[in-house]
Amino acid sequence: MPTTRDVELLAKGAVLRAGEGRELIVATGADRVRFLNGIVTGNVAGTPVGGGCHAALLTPKGHVVSEMWIFVRETEIWIVVDAGQAEPVAAALGRYAIMDDFAATPRRDFAMFSILGPEAPERLTAAGVDVGPLAGGPKLAHADLGGLWLARVRQLGADGFWVGGTSAEIAAAWARLDGAGAPELAPAAAEAARIAAGEPRFGAEITADYFPMEVGLDDAIDYGKGCYLGQEPIVRVRDRGHTNWRLAGLDITGAADPRPGDALESDVKPKAGRVTSAGRFADGRGVALAMVHVSVPIGAEVRIRHAGATEDAPDDAPILARVSGEKPAR
Repeated sequence: MPTTRDVELLAKGAVLRAGEGRELIVATGADRVRFLNGIVTGNVAGTPVGGGCHAALLTPKGHVVSEMWIFVRETEIWIVVDAGQAEPVAAALGRYAIMDDFAATPRRDFAMFSILGPEAPERLTAAGVDVGPLAGGPKLAHADLGGLWLARVRQLGADGFWVGGTSAEIAAAWARLDGAGAPELAPAAAEAARIAAGEPRFGAEITADYFPMEVGLDDAIDYGKGCYLGQEPIVRVRDRGHTNWRLAGLDITGAADPRPGDALESDVKPKAGRVTSAGRFADGRGVALAMVHVSVPIGAEVRIRHAGATEDAPDDAPILARVSGEKPAR
């Protein structure tokens, strides 16, 4: 399988991206729609069969337990979560289903990858999978096509598809797409593209320390659908219009790379935040994501010091960066 660092293919061609370990939970039972709608932040009840919604499972205090993508099928609901999340999320959902006809089961034989870019439909067709109406359909529309499951997504700042199936089916589809001229985007290039697109990742930006709107999950919250777990603190924060932190991008100056956990300083705020992810494009451009204090404006210059370093005891010179913008809705 050839790999490429040409991120321009996301805008002008098509690339493959390994599934990053995303996992599937299958929800069943007569109460599955009503139950999930009352637990997660997304509008499950308002999502038609063949559609999907972005959502999160929160603690009662409104902090993020897991990001999830929910897909409504005829007799099941499929819940896609990040690597390592299927077992704990399924168990957590089960604990809340006291008197409900509901079950959540991790599907261990399911694997996924992405094909991204404007030529993704053409490459899939060449590989024997006609995406049909999904090509121009709404985000998170999904269908069973050509022995595979496909979902319309936006990832790494580009439109495309998740492709899912058994491990054998996925290996065969990957090989056909390789033959159809879709190279794999190298991991370092994919990480830089994710960071530049402002897409949070579980365990890096998405942690239990923050509210969902602080880590760029605003579009996972449906404020008009009714009650869900953790709703009260979320609505209180919305109505008061106050959060302490926001997820923002950083443009790095120079050749030195920050590390996750490195501290941010600014003239406005000495303790301005911390780096959560960092990457570098093939052309040398350095980018990072950080939790930045709301008092630090877009365009401000910040200094990045490696974790544990201080002005009195630096381990090396600070890295300079500029706050480039807040995370856009996906």
